[in-house]
Amino acid sequence: MAKTLKDLLLALLNATLILVALCLFLGWKLASTVEGVTTVFSEKVQIIAPLKDEILGVRGELAALRNDLAEVQSSGSVTDIAEKLRISTALVKLDNLEQRMQGAQASIAELTDSPDKLINSAIEKSADVVADRIIAIRGCVPQS
Repeated sequence: MAKTLKDLLLALLNATLILVALCLFLGWKLASTVEGVTTVFSEKVQIIAPLKDEILGVRGELAALRNDLAEVQSSGSVTDIAEKLRISTALVKLDNLEQRMQGAQASIAELTDSPDKLINSAIEKSADVVADRIIAIRGCVPQS
């Protein structure tokens, strides 16, 4: 009886050590995968960074174009009402375009300044996909 209990405890200890080793290995693999994903995201963010400067330059050109159109409109050199209306419409469109460019620049600046939000979002979405797959497997739900 004592030998059986001793063998049982040794088997339990061996199983526990194997599980701990497996968990450590899986944790190590997870950490290296997260590090790889972080590196890839950092590289992608560095690719996006020049876009921020490019958008700033385009916004400057739009502002200069708006000023030129406003000067033409206010100088009185255009006497045709249809042309004045087209210039006013173009100014409104330029204002809308500049607002959209400002929003895009803010989004890109946010991505380049804090890539951790992008990484957290990607991890959350990946976890949701994995959870959905596990639920589908567990429930034996056929694919639709």
